[in-house]
Amino acid sequence: MKKTNIVAMSALTFLFFSFGFVTAMNNILIPYMKSLFSLSDSQSMFINLVWYGAYAVGSIPASSITERWGYKRGVLIGLLVCALGGALYYPAAAVVSYSFFLVATFVLALGITLLQVAANPYVVEVGPHERTSVRMNIVGTASSSASMIAPIIGSALFLGAMSQWISPEQQKAISDGASVSLTTAQTNGIASALQMPYLTIVAAFVTIGIIFSLIKLPTITHNNQGEGTIAQAWQHKHLRFGVLAIFFYVGLEIAAPSFMIRYATDSQVWGIDASEAAKYVTLYFAAMLVGRFAGIFVMRRITDRQSLTFDSICGIALVAVAILCKGPVAIIALVASGYCQSKMWGNIFALGTKGLDNLTNRATSLMLTAIAGGGVITVLMGLVADYAGIKTAIAMVIPIYLYMIWYATKAELMTNQKA
Repeated sequence: MKKTNIVAMSALTFLFFSFGFVTAMNNILIPYMKSLFSLSDSQSMFINLVWYGAYAVGSIPASSITERWGYKRGVLIGLLVCALGGALYYPAAAVVSYSFFLVATFVLALGITLLQVAANPYVVEVGPHERTSVRMNIVGTASSSASMIAPIIGSALFLGAMSQWISPEQQKAISDGASVSLTTAQTNGIASALQMPYLTIVAAFVTIGIIFSLIKLPTITHNNQGEGTIAQAWQHKHLRFGVLAIFFYVGLEIAAPSFMIRYATDSQVWGIDASEAAKYVTLYFAAMLVGRFAGIFVMRRITDRQSLTFDSICGIALVAVAILCKGPVAIIALVASGYCQSKMWGNIFALGTKGLDNLTNRATSLMLTAIAGGGVITVLMGLVADYAGIKTAIAMVIPIYLYMIWYATKAELMTNQKA
């Protein structure tokens, strides 16, 4: 039996850890940028818009890069792009420009997109195929663990620095959505806290790149004959509505951690300090991690339709509690909703690609572009928060849960239907 390449698998695990870490740092960057530039809720969510928008822009080109240059070169190119994006945070902090920060974020996200496309096939190829799910769980656990650690580190580095430069009164006004003017010394002091951490991230990506350039990885080849086209895949109704489900799902998944600090620091909800609120972002990802572990056993006994339906119903109940209650009860309910989101990606993916056979690769590309929903949905929620309040914005996820219930009941009926 083929043996697992331990060195390659270790490098891949570290790589996936970096995916989760850098992505989860956005949940700390959002309140950080909101305070630094006195942004509205919708403006602060541009971080998500450019990050997840990079998936829409980069997923299909990334597939072309790996097909033309190979998966190993795809990983190396992705790491270089990530390093470039991280390096751009240094001058962005020096000139204290939100637009510059958004450019740096977009470049970093493009690199992550290419890494996702290029690295996942290696997880399949570095060991026996009958143990692929085990390796996927290992790298997935690394990513989820990083998502839990990043808010703690980011809070200490960024929000801690922010508290040194902004008075409690100013921070409270910002948390409640008011516009606060900061002095030049304050903005320069806050921005400088980003420089060294992101240079460390650059060093990490360069180090991983050196490791990947030195280790031997299997050559991945695909027979594209008869694979079909994206247009042919798009003709299938259950895939089209599945792509929309992914669009909504990613927005749903990141809505809670993106707004968690904003929600918990709001005086009408709880009014706690931003550094304290950041701990609940970690707990949210912990709830997701628990759900993913549970899914290994639960999904052996129930169908994707049943799982998606049940988790959506529970999600609606928890969000209702978060909206109707105040204090720790509201925030804990929002944290617990992470468990409900934990299995949805797999459920939607399975329902959306069922029966597509040789069109599965094209369907996957379409689903990856729909990750852009994470940016679009949260910006829309930010706009609602600006004009109707943060609780109304949180309530926007309830229609998304309802769509998930509808899709769960209709997807199998639509399988192989074309229109």
